Amino acid sequence: MITSDLPRYRERSKPGGLMTSTRRRLWDTLDWLNLQYSAGAPVKQLAEVWPYALEWAEEYGDFHARYHQSPEAGNYMTPHAALRTEEYWIVALRLTCFGLLSGYAYAIPRVMVFLDYANELMGVRDGLLEHLVRPFVPDRGPPPDKCTRHLPYRKLLKVFNAAPTKRPELMKSYLDEWYHASRREPYVDRHFEGGFCHYGYWSWEAAAVTWLLGIDDSSYRDMQFYPKDWVDYARQYPPPPIDAILHSGQACPQSGWWWSDASHQSLRRFEAGDVFPDIASGTARGITVWRWSLDQRREG
Repeated sequence: MITSDLPRYRERSKPGGLMTSTRRRLWDTLDWLNLQYSAGAPVKQLAEVWPYALEWAEEYGDFHARYHQSPEAGNYMTPHAALRTEEYWIVALRLTCFGLLSGYAYAIPRVMVFLDYANELMGVRDGLLEHLVRPFVPDRGPPPDKCTRHLPYRKLLKVFNAAPTKRPELMKSYLDEWYHASRREPYVDRHFEGGFCHYGYWSWEAAAVTWLLGIDDSSYRDMQFYPKDWVDYARQYPPPPIDAILHSGQACPQSGWWWSDASHQSLRRFEAGDVFPDIASGTARGITVWRWSLDQRREG
């Protein structure tokens, strides 16, 4: 109703009403994704919804910013999603993790523009979110060593800092303690309330970290709260390798799509071990720089 009727009412509606209704649509969309996954909907189908969630987040952000410029706001400015409140999980964490796990990592810079609103002005940055988006949003600086919501999320910072061989054990421990450590989060004990208020318990952040760091999840993939089939889906869109920029003559470190600014039609898929060709010969460049493509959502 909001989506279809909005064009008819936007010119004569109050800024506060437009802001509230579009925020509700965003929240309901993220809840719907959560609920449908719990009900067993195919991950591939759910992944197709995420671009709408991002588009609606940006539309809400636009109306929210306009609201702050109106007399209704009373010279008071708030984030689109306050990272120190329950909105961290309701909006920020789910929007980010759903995007990463659905193969839309290349759109994460847009997510961070949305989340930075007012949070950046107040100097609020979250350690877990910054670690998750760092490969896809350059020049954000080193991630903080603290999480705005503390538990359970701060325990994942140890996973990022640990040696690869130690990560499965740490992730297993994280999932084992996840529900109890989440006691202050808005999703805890929802099953006691019944009805549509409960839409499942899932550690989306554990899934996103597992995918991003390429962790072997065989020791914890059947544990409670771990959305293993969404992680399996995400693995068809690998995250950037450690060396995401290489030169012609070097071996490809990771299978996937790579591109070079030496040609507008350079985008192609390389397999691990392939040697990057020189497509800049005969030009002033003299060497071809190959870059990992953040958009890996292609057939091939």
